[in-house]
Amino acid sequence: MAKVIIEAAINGNAPRKLNPNIAYSPAEIAADAIATARAGAAIIHFHVRDPESGKWVHDVPYYAEVYRRARAESDALLWPTFPLDGDAAARFSHFVELAKDPATKPDLGAGDMGSVNLVAYDRERRAIHNEEMVYRNSYATIRYFLEKSRELGLRPTLQIFDPSFLRAALVFLEMGVLSEPLLLKFYLGGPELPFGLPPALKSLEAYLDMLKGVRANWFAATLGGDNLPLVPLIVSLGGHVRVGLEDFQYARAGRPSNPELAARAAEIIRAMGHQAATPAEARAILEA
Repeated sequence: MAKVIIEAAINGNAPRKLNPNIAYSPAEIAADAIATARAGAAIIHFHVRDPESGKWVHDVPYYAEVYRRARAESDALLWPTFPLDGDAAARFSHFVELAKDPATKPDLGAGDMGSVNLVAYDRERRAIHNEEMVYRNSYATIRYFLEKSRELGLRPTLQIFDPSFLRAALVFLEMGVLSEPLLLKFYLGGPELPFGLPPALKSLEAYLDMLKGVRANWFAATLGGDNLPLVPLIVSLGGHVRVGLEDFQYARAGRPSNPELAARAAEIIRAMGHQAATPAEARAILEA
């Protein structure tokens, strides 16, 4: 029997018009985090939003409110995002500020391990959205995020959008900037987001082949597609699972809530003879 960690990315920058269950205000985000953790998620990833408009913002008071509210009722591991633009210090500054108070200190650091064209694709209209969007992370920026995470005593969660991102992580491991066990998130590109490797066995095998000899805990997510059908494959290969309305909004598939997605993932894991890890078990597994 394995302990499988479920991470839920609960809101991201997705609008409520796609799914009314997407949380905007700090109170809503915290309540959703608590409910999703009770449904089986041990890790919660979140963005803070303007409570009225839902616009993605990075205000430290909003982050702090989420942490205080969520931690009053849950021991789930919580980690925030960071902005796409600006210099490395500015983009990571909220981690530094939040870490000054134990009540708001993130449970994990973070680093996006490369650059990628973050575009969406509408198959019906054969149209690309945000076709000018390039998400840039130089090696210098990545190093800053990883070194700051280490200074703050946080194991960084490493976002892997394509194989070059994993190669970068292995370079930083060899240099001593990272330490084992690595914490990796393999983001597979679903139908709506045409980047990276597709959600398939060969994609995961390719990543795992690159990790031979490296101690790592890895998660797999499908961005722009439903990750639940992939859960049995992920778990059978020894991985952990990420779900949530940031990654896919299910706008045409019943519009489930984050607690419902976490519960479905936990049910699949139990049907395989395993168990969803508790937050305490997740901390031990990740050495976080």
